[in-house]
Amino acid sequence: MNKTLLAASLAFAGMLGFAAPAAAAKLILINVDPAGQGLNDPTITPAIGGNPGKSVGEQRRIVYQFAMDMWGATVQSNVDVKIYASFEPLRCNANSGVLGSAGPNWIDRDFPGAPLKGAWYSSALADSIAGTDLDPDPSDPADIASRFNSSLGGTNPDNSPCLTGSGWYYGLDGHSPPGKIDFLDVVTHEIGHGLGFLGFIDVFSGSLANFDGTPRSDPFTHFAYDNVRHLRFDSKLMDNNARLTAITTPGRTAFSGAHAVSEAAGYLDHRLSFSVTSPSSIAGNYLFGLASFGPLPTSANFSGTLQTAPSNGCAAFTAGLFTGKIALIDRGTCAFTVKTKNAQNAGATAVVIADNAAGSPPPGLGGSDPSITIPAIRVTQADGATFKANMPVTVTFSQDPVLLQGADNSGRPLLYTPSTLQPGSTYSHYDTSLSPNALMEPNINGDLDASHSVDLTRAAYRDMGWQIVPGTAHIRACDTTIPLSLDGGVLPGANVQAADDVCVHHVSPARSSTAYKACMTAFADRLVSDNLITSSQNTALRNCIAPGSAP
Repeated sequence: MNKTLLAASLAFAGMLGFAAPAAAAKLILINVDPAGQGLNDPTITPAIGGNPGKSVGEQRRIVYQFAMDMWGATVQSNVDVKIYASFEPLRCNANSGVLGSAGPNWIDRDFPGAPLKGAWYSSALADSIAGTDLDPDPSDPADIASRFNSSLGGTNPDNSPCLTGSGWYYGLDGHSPPGKIDFLDVVTHEIGHGLGFLGFIDVFSGSLANFDGTPRSDPFTHFAYDNVRHLRFDSKLMDNNARLTAITTPGRTAFSGAHAVSEAAGYLDHRLSFSVTSPSSIAGNYLFGLASFGPLPTSANFSGTLQTAPSNGCAAFTAGLFTGKIALIDRGTCAFTVKTKNAQNAGATAVVIADNAAGSPPPGLGGSDPSITIPAIRVTQADGATFKANMPVTVTFSQDPVLLQGADNSGRPLLYTPSTLQPGSTYSHYDTSLSPNALMEPNINGDLDASHSVDLTRAAYRDMGWQIVPGTAHIRACDTTIPLSLDGGVLPGANVQAADDVCVHHVSPARSSTAYKACMTAFADRLVSDNLITSSQNTALRNCIAPGSAP
């Protein structure tokens, strides 16, 4: 068996195999922040969104534990998964930046039971398959290393702004307000990389990982598929140039694992097409990014004539300016939701936001505002310029009855391969074209809710070798009858067990107390309101929370 240390790389978030560990995984936080900072920030703050923590640091630790409990109730391992976590200033400017980064601290190959000969596995998955700790180094014990942006919504160490107007949201309910970034979504995403959703190829050259003098595959790369050449990435017929071309060509690279393909068919929407119908000189289909807010575009709600906005949309438009038209607005200065809401208030039926920097494909539009009732999309800077130069422009949307949004024509979910290489994001994420959005896309979108779903990540893990914990959620040795996880990545029972940990360790250790019951009832109410449990499961859950009680 061979191993190597990856502590310095903190690769952005993959793996394959079969062994049969029997236990739910136990994920353990190793807090490496100094006293008074990051996860130890003593600033007093009120409870929020089901998080009862009394300080910023405690709320951050509760969110992290909740994410670990959710993953632990989903994947099996007889070996503890240890995770370094810290807050640090990460690359950031006023409009964009890194929210977090994570990856395996150790990798292993050719261990007992390894399904792929010679391939590198993240240590958490390798330990799970081998059934033993393959890297028992007491001086550097973690399997995963993670870090999060301490400058978010404030300033960088050089006093420059970092994602102006944003900030972390520490609730456990998925209801982050506009401008706030859901810390639970980000933590769950980063742990997802550390558990194996990443490939080790060199994205600058396309070469397989070469940590020991020999180019080697890994389970994520084993399932990466070039849908032009119709080859897996670790095929002997794929050379470095072919892989490099595939990871820098939008829509060319997909994840071919059977579980991911099967579950994508039930998870993804049918494919949308955005097209110009006139003038004929620019007619045709154009790439676009979907918004995490507002309704999905359809032929019914997104057909008509574009009208160029007279400003960037950060201030109110003249009343009626866009009545019956689709507003074309430039990106920049303020949030996408602000631009869209201002256009909506001025009568727009839909919004097209043109990027202000070169790059393709256009990413989605992040943010959340439930008052937005019109669809919005993002197009490239070049396409926005084409539209402006050829006004009036008529556009429409259509939906394919068979093909899936964010999958290739064979139903394989696409990986993120923008034409402009984005180290840390290219290749080791699902593509931004997926709809609904997926947890392991490179952007955290407002329609995610990691408190109860990891969507297609669970399926990809099954392909890469993780065994899924069977059965139902239990609290106080009581069977709630709620499945821990379901196809499509829904985690209703995992949510129940994670909530129980919060209520016992941060509200009341006595499960018979009024405080404990109130805490758990709040979580149960959300499962009901979000239609995540049946009426009979609701009854069983209430009886486990307070024996003999009715829902």
